Amino acid sequence: MKILLVDDHKLIGKSLEMTLKNYADVKEFRYISDPITVFEMIETYRPSIILMDIHMGMFNGLELGEEVLRKTKTKLVFLSGFDLAEYRDKAIGIGANGFLDKHIAVDSLIENLKKISYEDKKIFPQTSRHDLKHNLITPREKEVLRILSQGVKQSAIASKMNITDRTLRNYVYSINEKLETNSAIASVVKAIELGIINVRLQ
Repeated sequence: MKILLVDDHKLIGKSLEMTLKNYADVKEFRYISDPITVFEMIETYRPSIILMDIHMGMFNGLELGEEVLRKTKTKLVFLSGFDLAEYRDKAIGIGANGFLDKHIAVDSLIENLKKISYEDKKIFPQTSRHDLKHNLITPREKEVLRILSQGVKQSAIASKMNITDRTLRNYVYSINEKLETNSAIASVVKAIELGIINVRLQ
């Protein structure tokens, strides 16, 4: 296998590079931390499989991966620390070959990549603990989180949603309890990390 890793976390890239070179099935391993160079790297390196992180600063790995799949025939596997159904379903929808936990054991990673590369299998996880937490958040609570993420003050959110201040406080309390946080801001941050809400960076 010729593997290309696209991940803005340099420590992960270097660690995998040092580890994977010891596996006979890995013929070559290349790593880039700047997603903007991915197409240049694909053209020059011709990887058989790409591992791509989902969260890369200003870059949305799922969107970049979709472009890669549209423009090339390279097999693509997403890596994420949050194996949420929302991410997994998006990965399946755009035609990815796999979706793996970023913290997977290296031996398991290699075995999964071999199945994808040699047997043309698709590898996706089952429902996780994070999925369960994700599904506990109601549509109305997601709306509160989305508006909070836009920087709208709580005093204006109740009016925007046509609810009372007390109802809004109840929503925020419920969200904090479900996400195990102690503030609305912390809940917004965690909701973004878990993929409960999606904030597009301009």
